[in-house]
Amino acid sequence: MQHYSRLTKMVRRKGVHTDDASDIVQDAYLRLTAALDRTDVRDPGAFLHTTAINLIRDRGRASSSRRHVIAPQNETFEHVACPTPSSEQAAISRQQLVLLEAALAELPPKRRAALVLYRFDDLTHAEIAQRLGISVSMVEKHVRLALNHCRQRMAQMNGDTHD
Repeated sequence: MQHYSRLTKMVRRKGVHTDDASDIVQDAYLRLTAALDRTDVRDPGAFLHTTAINLIRDRGRASSSRRHVIAPQNETFEHVACPTPSSEQAAISRQQLVLLEAALAELPPKRRAALVLYRFDDLTHAEIAQRLGISVSMVEKHVRLALNHCRQRMAQMNGDTHD
C-alpha cells in the first residue's frame, strides 16, 4: 500500500478520471498479487507503475476502438478479443521486466535515481535536480544516458545486435 497514493497521482496526471484511476490502480495491484504467486518481483513499485501505464494504454485503445465500431442492433460481440494479455504475452512482459531491472541495476546510483524519478515518479528535471542536489543539465544528462543504456541492454539481452 506504500505505492498507492503515488501511483494514483501518476495515473491522474496521465489524464485519467478519478474513478477510472482508482480502478486502474486496483487492477495493477491485482496483477502484482497474481505475479507474486508465480515469480519473485524485485521492485513492486516499478511493476505497479509499468502495469498501470499499460492499463492506461489498454483502456485508451479500447475506448478508441469502441468509438470506431458501429454495430447493428442485436449484434453480439463474441468475436471481440479478450482485454487481458495472453499467458505468452504475460511471460514475455515478465521477462522484459526482469531484463529492465538488470539494466537499471547496472546504472550508477544517481543516474538510476534520476531516471526513476523522471519516468516513474513523473518529476520535472528541476524537481529531480533539487532532490538529488545536482544541476538541471546534469539531470538531463543522467536521464538521457540512463535511457540509452537501458535501450542498449534490452536490445543486447533480446539478441538484437543491430544497435
